[in-house]
Amino acid sequence: MRKQLLYLIAVLSLAGGMVLAVVSFTATGSQEEPLAIGAPLPTRVPATATVTAEPRPDEPTPTPTPQGDPRLAALDINRLVIPGINVDAPIVVLGVLPDGTMASPDGPEEVAWYTFSAKPGQIGNVVLSGHLDYIDYGAAVFWDLNTLRPGDELHLILEDDTEVTYVVESVREYDEATAPVQDIVGPTANESITLITCSGSFDPSNLHYNRRLVVRGSRMVADQTLSPERPEAPTTGVSLPTNLTPKGSITVS
Repeated sequence: MRKQLLYLIAVLSLAGGMVLAVVSFTATGSQEEPLAIGAPLPTRVPATATVTAEPRPDEPTPTPTPQGDPRLAALDINRLVIPGINVDAPIVVLGVLPDGTMASPDGPEEVAWYTFSAKPGQIGNVVLSGHLDYIDYGAAVFWDLNTLRPGDELHLILEDDTEVTYVVESVREYDEATAPVQDIVGPTANESITLITCSGSFDPSNLHYNRRLVVRGSRMVADQTLSPERPEAPTTGVSLPTNLTPKGSITVS
């Protein structure tokens, strides 16, 4: 989501072009201003308030399991790959700012992983965000996120090149002001993943999009045997954002 999409903290109040508690997001440093005049963009299919996304007919939806893998949980995430929308993006590690706002990626092609969220291999919610579009750049990394459907695959590539696969379960859109941030970015009972970006209409007066697009998925595990350890993401002492508008570091005039 643009740098304003990611005014996410506490989770829902993510930015001008980006990408899952409740922190407020102020658009003081967003790169999510409308694209420069003359900058061509591909046609984008708008998402509805609640996307009733049907599974693709040619791709059966696998059954997710609440596995947990301590070996994977010790590794950092290097990249996010989404074959269905041609995304292969580097991961940057970000957190929640002192005012409770989610920090947002500095560039249009980066995807943020948040330190308040789980890592692959932990029972919990891996929260990622990215820009929808970006000032003086155009369509950004999550421009086509709204075209994903249940059954589509998301892949996290870890530092040792291990690939962890998730399957999309839902694609939903929320008003920024009323989004259920805790439900979106909070802990989950299985290995899940949440991707967030901006959506809706852009308001140049506050550099905000008025809606947030949220994609939720669960990890797919070939071996259905549960790990006896089943590591969980830490929750004690973890501060969640209060809204989904990531906050950038560069003021757009």
